[in-house]
Amino acid sequence: MQTLRNIGIIGRITMLEGARKQVFHVLMLFAVFLIFGSTVLAKFDQHVQMKMLTDLCMVCVSFVSSVIAVTVAVTGVPGEMEQKTVYPVIAKPVRRWEFILGKYAGAMGTVVLGMAIMAATFAFLERAYEGHVEPSVFYVFPFLLLETAILGAAALWLSTFTSWPLAWFLSVFFCLLGNAKFSLYASLMAQHQSAFNRATITLLYHLLPNLQCFDFKDAIVHHLFVPNAYLWQTAAYGVCYAAALLTLASISFARREL
Repeated sequence: MQTLRNIGIIGRITMLEGARKQVFHVLMLFAVFLIFGSTVLAKFDQHVQMKMLTDLCMVCVSFVSSVIAVTVAVTGVPGEMEQKTVYPVIAKPVRRWEFILGKYAGAMGTVVLGMAIMAATFAFLERAYEGHVEPSVFYVFPFLLLETAILGAAALWLSTFTSWPLAWFLSVFFCLLGNAKFSLYASLMAQHQSAFNRATITLLYHLLPNLQCFDFKDAIVHHLFVPNAYLWQTAAYGVCYAAALLTLASISFARREL
């Protein structure tokens, strides 16, 4: 119980700090403006318009949530160390891995808050245009959250042994590689014939996350059927990958001299 309490307190403080950041306010204004700006599509047929609105909303949610997750996660640990606020926390009966999980929980709490605002904005527009809210559209949000959970965990891990600007750029690079994993793998394998190079490329291919598997935007927009087994496998994959990164972050922070 004490462990959960420690994580909860750190998480709540981190979430409040993240929600007060200027970048969070700017991103929320940008997202709401972009979603409401989709009303200029009114010249299209209503069915086509809703498809474009849904597509734009999903892209906006994915992009903004990823930026929030990375930004809050990479500044959490370095910010505490720069302000010297980490030392009294660690001096108390708070283990370092509890501190890491608390910072991560707070970062993801900020992401959930942002997602809720964007989802509410989209629901308002959908109800205004179609007179009802399609529940199936919101099935994609948990998987977008899993994608950002992986990015947030990676950003937090990187921030435990690098400066936050470097961790931010590495996290963005990590995100790009995760989304271009398959095409990049095929391109590199075609260019390199050396057994060592191909083995290295294959190893990196398996280590990098497959962030594309969390993108159900096309399935929602075009009303495609997705098997339940695939959904459960994707969810398990996201949870396990994020857990592995958090384990690395905890180990790295535990070994760091403060």
